[in-house]
Amino acid sequence: MRVIDSSALVKYLSLEEGWEAVLKHLEEGCVTLELALKEVANALWKKALVKEISLEASQEVFRRMLKVVRVVGQAKLLEKAFEIAVQNHITIYDSLFIALAESKKAALVTSDGKQAEVAKTLGIKVFEV
Repeated sequence: MRVIDSSALVKYLSLEEGWEAVLKHLEEGCVTLELALKEVANALWKKALVKEISLEASQEVFRRMLKVVRVVGQAKLLEKAFEIAVQNHITIYDSLFIALAESKKAALVTSDGKQAEVAKTLGIKVFEV
């Protein structure tokens, strides 16, 4: 089981360059946060606004996400995530995925370079896609 963040999910769901690398991890099993649902929805909203994707297609992409990844809550991770965020000068959003990976003793799948660096310094295995 791996933790997948919003940046990697958006890459896969939007078929952005490198999406195939994300698919490999999803096939092996991934978990993400409720937060990712909101972040992915926001990314799809932006793509719909600039006519990069239709409303119907974006809704289908969102439904597909719910089929390929298990979603968990983040409330219990907030304290640890806040500590990671402050100590490493990253957003609470990014640190929540790191805290989840740490709590599950799982690797992190991300397209976010800074988040990946912080996770590695904390001893978390990272797959940058």
